Amino acid sequence: MNSRTVANIKYIDPSELFSWMKDGVATPFQVVDVRGPDYVGGHIKGGWNYPFEEFQEKLPELMKRLNDEREETGSTLLNVIFHCAQSLERGPTAAMKFLKTLPEDELEHFKIYVLRGGFIHWQRLYGEDNTVTEDYRPDLWS
Repeated sequence: MNSRTVANIKYIDPSELFSWMKDGVATPFQVVDVRGPDYVGGHIKGGWNYPFEEFQEKLPELMKRLNDEREETGSTLLNVIFHCAQSLERGPTAAMKFLKTLPEDELEHFKIYVLRGGFIHWQRLYGEDNTVTEDYRPDLWS
């Protein structure tokens, strides 16, 4: 199987990510939010913001941080969840750019996901839950 195809990028439902955050998961994970100006109004707790407009130039920094995170947890695998507002364009495109940029010897260390429905769907379900959402401003989403 070609490990650099869109088939290697899976979708994760907000409910599953919520469960990972609340109940823990065997494989560590990191959320990467690629929203730009629309980042205002809330974000998934613990997520990193890498605006899509700067994503390509910041990709080496992101890869280093993710590798550092993986090593800190002592895990051989890290789940990386990309999202934007709706996860229709920027989130999936960033996930694919990340996949295509990964060195061959690091492919096995990352499982790549896109958050289904993006932050718009997330905030409808969990925006008011400050254990999983930070800096939420419901007035911006109504």
